[in-house]
Amino acid sequence: MIPLLSTTSYYNFLSGTMITLFVITLAVIFVYEYEVLRRPKNQG
Repeated sequence: MIPLLSTTSYYNFLSGTMITLFVITLAVIFVYEYEVLRRPKNQG
């Protein structure tokens, strides 16, 4: 539980969460693109 005592700590927590979600999204996109490019392109 994170006590939201001030707006500064709230915005610091919010920015940290946004950065974490952005990094996770980039990692998921990178892994997905890698899996797609690793397959042979002319399967069908």
